[in-house]
Amino acid sequence: MRVSMAQMGDPDKVKSQLGIIRERLWEAVPDSVKDFPWKKAEKKILEKLLFHGQKALKWSLIVLFIVSSLSDAIFSISRNQELIIPIGLLVGCLMTDFLRETLRELFPGSEGKVLQRHYLGLACFFVLVKFMSTYFALQARVFILNVANGGLMQVLWLWRSLVEENDKGNGENSISNQDAQLAITAED
Repeated sequence: MRVSMAQMGDPDKVKSQLGIIRERLWEAVPDSVKDFPWKKAEKKILEKLLFHGQKALKWSLIVLFIVSSLSDAIFSISRNQELIIPIGLLVGCLMTDFLRETLRELFPGSEGKVLQRHYLGLACFFVLVKFMSTYFALQARVFILNVANGGLMQVLWLWRSLVEENDKGNGENSISNQDAQLAITAED
């Protein structure tokens, strides 16, 4: 197993030495470890990590939206424009409904994943509106920020109702269904 420094200079010899070491280690591994379904375990772990990653991302974005909305409301109140808050929220909700109906007319028969993509596109649009509001004057900025908050709030509400409809259609809660499915396959 000892390799001299002269042998380490040649890349082919290093590869062959590593191959020999790998073979000897594999021979030393017990048969129970060799028979373990590693690919299946890897797949299940990746599914579980993706599921929890999606869940963490969802809640992080919701918390970010809440903090951002509170910040915008405090900004509006500090500028003595608190009456613009409900007007902006209403305009944002109405704008979301208008854009949603427009997307439904443009893409008829869209359900499931396509509808979720529409909502994702609407959410990205309103986030872009929030970022673009920095280029406007103070009064317009306050109104546009509240319009974007209203739009995002409506998108989140529609997305939530879409998930609830899908859960009713499936008969069970998708999160508990996925957890149960992962638990069953982990036992296999």
